[in-house]
Amino acid sequence: MVASPFPAYVDVVLPRRLHRPFTYTIPSELKGRVVIGRSVVVPFGSQDLQGLVIAVYHRLPPGAPEKGLKAIRSLGAASPDHLLTTDQIGLSHWVAERYAAPWGQCIKLVLPPVDREGRSQPRYVPTLQGLASPSPVDALGETERDLLARVRRRPKGIMATTLLKGDKPRTTLALEALLQKGLVVRCDEPVAPRTLSSAQQQGRPPGGALPIEPLGMLDSLGLPPPEAMPWPALLERTLAKETFTPILVHGNHTTTRWCLAQAAQATIRRGRRVLILTGDVENACRLAGSLASAGERPMLLHSGLSTKARAAVWKAAQDGSAMILIGTRMAVFAPLERLGLVWVEGEDDASLKEEQVPRYHAREVAHYRASRERAVLVLASNHPSLESLLAVQEGRMTACVYRDPGQAPNVQVIDMKDYARESSGGTVLSPSLREGIREALRQNALSILYLNRKGFASVLHCGDCGAMPQCDACSVALTFFRRGNHVRCHYCGRTKPVPEHCPRCQSLKLEPVGSGTERVEEAVRRMFPQARVARVDGETIRRPVDARAFNRLLAAGELDVVIGTQMLFRLGLQGRAAFVALPDADAGLHVPDFRSAERMYHALRDAADLARPGCAGGRLLIQTRFADHHAIMALVSGDEDVFVKQEQAFRQMLQYPPWTCLIRLDVSGTLEPLVAQAAGRWATLLRAQVAGKEKVNRGASTDASLVSESVGQRLVSNQVVVLGPSPAPHAMARGRYCWQILVKSSSLDAGKEIAVRTREELERGSRRGGLRYDIDVDPVSMA
Repeated sequence: MVASPFPAYVDVVLPRRLHRPFTYTIPSELKGRVVIGRSVVVPFGSQDLQGLVIAVYHRLPPGAPEKGLKAIRSLGAASPDHLLTTDQIGLSHWVAERYAAPWGQCIKLVLPPVDREGRSQPRYVPTLQGLASPSPVDALGETERDLLARVRRRPKGIMATTLLKGDKPRTTLALEALLQKGLVVRCDEPVAPRTLSSAQQQGRPPGGALPIEPLGMLDSLGLPPPEAMPWPALLERTLAKETFTPILVHGNHTTTRWCLAQAAQATIRRGRRVLILTGDVENACRLAGSLASAGERPMLLHSGLSTKARAAVWKAAQDGSAMILIGTRMAVFAPLERLGLVWVEGEDDASLKEEQVPRYHAREVAHYRASRERAVLVLASNHPSLESLLAVQEGRMTACVYRDPGQAPNVQVIDMKDYARESSGGTVLSPSLREGIREALRQNALSILYLNRKGFASVLHCGDCGAMPQCDACSVALTFFRRGNHVRCHYCGRTKPVPEHCPRCQSLKLEPVGSGTERVEEAVRRMFPQARVARVDGETIRRPVDARAFNRLLAAGELDVVIGTQMLFRLGLQGRAAFVALPDADAGLHVPDFRSAERMYHALRDAADLARPGCAGGRLLIQTRFADHHAIMALVSGDEDVFVKQEQAFRQMLQYPPWTCLIRLDVSGTLEPLVAQAAGRWATLLRAQVAGKEKVNRGASTDASLVSESVGQRLVSNQVVVLGPSPAPHAMARGRYCWQILVKSSSLDAGKEIAVRTREELERGSRRGGLRYDIDVDPVSMA
């Protein structure tokens, strides 16, 4: 018997929370048409699912049963342009392995945007007979005539979901009649996405995205002459090697943009392509503006674009017409070949980490892609993460540092413990802060107040029993908004009217406690009635048009005082203010997170960048209750090493990243007792696994070794520490209770192995109460 030249078996990944592919047979009518990267429809349980072929075999693959294999039903609806390459499939598999995520959900990351938006659903198109008029229509009923008229008006077809809206039973019968009479036909091929115009490619895409705004030629940025900067020489040497090389560029946004333009142009001259990642849309547009000013034609890829625009950019990346692609974390999966440079702007930005499954970090995915493509990887930041700084110290990364102390503002620290609240009129505006605003007003200069809390007050507090109204679905105190006269949960967004009395004791003494941007704005308007004040937060800047309106007012000199949250750092305000103040600089220190001090220091640095240099009269005022904190002392002294050395010592002593690998395990469900019980069982299974490993490695094990930590040095080889379980910092969110377990390990594989193995055992058990077991590798937040 002659063997068939075509494969007979395939492995298919399905879009479910499943961690392995499934083997199917290829029916005779489809042999020769099923290839790797093709979508197929397969039976799975009682339903048919569309999956992706990730391997083909001529013989039965190892591990597959000899009998009982099901056959592929049909090919999926996809155009040839949407076939995934082996590199894309490999990237999705690496993400699944690296972050212990279901492969089926990781596959979605590398699919073209049109597929993710479900645009491949069937359409109904009129036939030539259906377009003829009027004879075919005469024998139709009223519903059939109306339906045919709708289809005629859309020659490219109407989606099934759109066509069947309304009276679905009657419409379905009418549609079947039109199909039988040959007046319409079902089409499974998606509509080809419209390509972007040249204007759209240069930054005015549809969908309400922010435009690229040219920022002026980079030669006029006031940088030192190229011969005084080591970057060009380092860049040329690195690109010439054509090997994977990680570099840390440590400098302010002006310097990093200059370095980026140099690197992008040098890479393109060598015939290779550039991928640039950043944490937010606004910064992506500004980076594109910098490169456009340097004569390049970057393309943007981010969530602010419409589906059609994203699909067109994705296709441009795929066919090689996009030489420079700039985007948010989704862009790290764009199908760019011949990568020569991968640039991560603001590598410490928490927005680069996806908080939903699969919980990948775009910086680490960029590292993987650059290493595979033998490209240069550049991590750029004004305040690098401790992970990147340690990599430089250990020789795993080259550093290029541009720090100019002369650009820093004059810093003043106000210890809030030194004076009573009453002296400042019941607000967080100290006399020194008020005087700073007053002096800036006299100079017709801009003042900026940074406070990373929206609303009027953090909570409403009962003066009798101390209770605080909480969200019904989350264990979170509700934020008070005076202007809208409501309270809102900042986790799930639920809003309700301000309660008239305490929910616990019925007292009427509910008082706002803590200050948000709304409260500070009210205080500034009351103290400086002549000042023109604006507030920048999620309540006032909801759409790109709001950001543009704010920038127009600022450019026209129509604003005197701006009060805002972290959104201030995204609007290009660096170096514009004569006076910058932080009314409550250490608010973030109260968060139960080992990274809280690092985030505080980064916020202080970002706030300092908003001010003019000290030589130009720029001032930064910090109000704090912890004036001796190492983050504040580092900023005052202008020596970043003061913060880095102290924070590294704390992390090393307590064995937190980057001195150990950390995995957070979440158990959530709708019934708290079951969640607590499941978390306890997971911790027990983990400790049993650790005990077994240590018994093999050392021949003995003690309970103390399971939870003790090596202080002052790294965990020893293959050592794993299990902490918990305990309720999450917010024990209930969106109606689900959550408990956490922390797994520290000397190597990522050691901790991940036992986490995955024990989760598989738990998932085979009962799911009563909606139990869900999640793994977050390298978490950036403990909430």
